[in-house]
Amino acid sequence: MRGLRDKLKFLFRSVADFVFPPICYGCDQEIEEGLICDSCQLLLFTSELDVCVRCGRPCLPDEKTCYQCDLPFELTRVRAVGVYQPPFVGLIGALKYSEKTGLAKLLGNALATLVKQDTELSRADAICAVPLHSARLRERGYNQASLLASEVARVTGIRLIDPLIRVKNTKSQTKMKNEQARIKNVKDAFRIKQGFKFNNGARVIIVDDVMTTGATISSAAGELKRAGASDVMGLVLAAAVGKG
Repeated sequence: MRGLRDKLKFLFRSVADFVFPPICYGCDQEIEEGLICDSCQLLLFTSELDVCVRCGRPCLPDEKTCYQCDLPFELTRVRAVGVYQPPFVGLIGALKYSEKTGLAKLLGNALATLVKQDTELSRADAICAVPLHSARLRERGYNQASLLASEVARVTGIRLIDPLIRVKNTKSQTKMKNEQARIKNVKDAFRIKQGFKFNNGARVIIVDDVMTTGATISSAAGELKRAGASDVMGLVLAAAVGKG
């Protein structure tokens, strides 16, 4: 009976792949199988950004600044795998909105590789994720940042913690063009869980999927510092960088 079910499952999958061929979620190109093509997968492990020497935000390798240094920032540095453009837009959208949680392992591995290559992030004592509001979590069913942070912790051996809660169900930052509006939107959006306290000035990595001006991850980092973290560093898949 089980053998028959397996054969039927294979048959249905073959028919579905013929009628609706798999596509890469990074570039929309048809692929033989899986969720991502070889070219986009290669970019995940070769496309990385520098760190602004003035404020620690991600910046392009050939730029002297991130052009956002005057905005408030609670992190010492943030590493990003790549620029928020294809293939990262599609991959993050698929993970975040289309329930393609199978991407979390691959994307988390790309982040873990970045951590292991970075002399500061590799010395972190703990890692956590930017949390979702409980209403958003119920709606989506999972927190994509938590999936990524869990994978990074598994690969690097850095201790995974869950110290934050999101007390404000904020609007999406990506739809806001004004920097001050972004800052106001996430002001007081996070709280440290009752009784949680860092000991001996811990160095903490906080993970999110996308960073624009950094208002969200900075707001969360501020709470971690108030709970005793001596150094908070960011880790994101993609960042909006450059003058535009």
